[in-house]
Amino acid sequence: MKLSGKIKFLYGLGFSAQGIKDALFQLFLFFYFSQILGLSATYTGLATVIALLFDAVSDPWIGTLSDRWKSKVLGRRHPFMYLSALPLGLFLYILFSPPAGLGELGLFLWLTTFSILVRFALTLFIVPSMSLGAELTDDYDERTTVTSYRVMFSSFIGPIILIFGLVFFFTPTTENANGLFNEAAYSTFALLCGILAAMSILISTYGTQSTIPSLPKSTDTEAEKGLDAVLKNIKAALQLNAYTSLVKYSVTIYTGLGVGTVLTTYFTTYYFELSEKELAGLPIAAAIGGITALFVAPLMGRLFDKKKSVIISSVGLGIFFCLPFLLRLFDLFPKNNSPNLLPFYLLTLWIAYTFLWVSISTTNSMMAEVADLFESLYNKRNEGFFFSTMSFAYKCTVGMGYFVGGLLLDAIQFPTKATDISSIDPSTIHGLGLIGGPILLVFYLFSIVFIFNYPIDKAAYLTIKNKIRN
Repeated sequence: MKLSGKIKFLYGLGFSAQGIKDALFQLFLFFYFSQILGLSATYTGLATVIALLFDAVSDPWIGTLSDRWKSKVLGRRHPFMYLSALPLGLFLYILFSPPAGLGELGLFLWLTTFSILVRFALTLFIVPSMSLGAELTDDYDERTTVTSYRVMFSSFIGPIILIFGLVFFFTPTTENANGLFNEAAYSTFALLCGILAAMSILISTYGTQSTIPSLPKSTDTEAEKGLDAVLKNIKAALQLNAYTSLVKYSVTIYTGLGVGTVLTTYFTTYYFELSEKELAGLPIAAAIGGITALFVAPLMGRLFDKKKSVIISSVGLGIFFCLPFLLRLFDLFPKNNSPNLLPFYLLTLWIAYTFLWVSISTTNSMMAEVADLFESLYNKRNEGFFFSTMSFAYKCTVGMGYFVGGLLLDAIQFPTKATDISSIDPSTIHGLGLIGGPILLVFYLFSIVFIFNYPIDKAAYLTIKNKIRN
């Protein structure tokens, strides 16, 4: 039975919370703590790595817990989804509201603690909800459509929030011509984002509650909810080539993506010297790319099958994300302040984001097939565990991205609180171009090595599905 458009829409809506959180973390958080509050880039990156290590435990634990959960009214996934909403909104606000006078150690501890709490609150929604998406349908092609709705909302709402914030919150003042240095705007904007994230989760969770009676139930006869269950799942999953290839691919490409997104503010402010209004236009490319991918991802999946679709998308996103920097290194990209710079930059970003969202939609769909493969072998439904891996890999965007990005900024000796671009050494600015071009291109293209080993195509999946049914 095909899913209704209403259910797909409401399911995808909840992932607006992920897009909102990503907008805050990827564009504002690193810049806020390093350039506004003065925390060193290395310490800022280290805080997110510590939070990522926490995720390495909490994500599979929540996934396994939701796999085993039994509730007659709310099923396996929805209790966790409801539980996440209010804490996520509250912790987002607190994260951007550190008290004055903390000092570097205090700022480091504040960033570390509340980054962990924000990410854990989001895990309570993301992991069960991603698992829910795999359970809504077992159709090979429709699964890509379902994940495309999810990716579309997370990719579309985040940029809209960014634009709104840049236009209405981060406005220039008499003290700061660049609105991003308007310190007072950060906590107010974070409060708005927290409210919107919580509302999107609550609406989505309530809207998909009607599907609970038709969803698969836990296949376990015992309540395995502890660390032992997680370790057993990990040991069994690591024996599946389909699983390990997806994990290695995702972690690699998300780390590269993380460096690029975390340093976006640096690239646009210092390398391309875009104004706040021009910067506000860049998220439009990501948003339009998300809508484009909603149609392109299922089409590419049908034309090329999923593995080839991911390979093509990975090459495409790598080339087009890095193209402005590569061309600039050879003086082939429009000069700063040229009227042609922004249109060309937006065009490359739109194409790059379309390929990126296609890749993410397709790999998440592929992980649903891995979960089915696991069930066919062990007679256990563990979508929560498998999608906790995808959630963790996605968090590498910020976790490893912040850490690697911080190391790279320190390597090129980029100063903190650098409000005057003319005071920065030209070799440092050139270093930003090397990061955005050839260094990131290596990350993107190297990820393809791992996806070549993914063994499940449509014919193999039909065999797996028949084995489950029989």
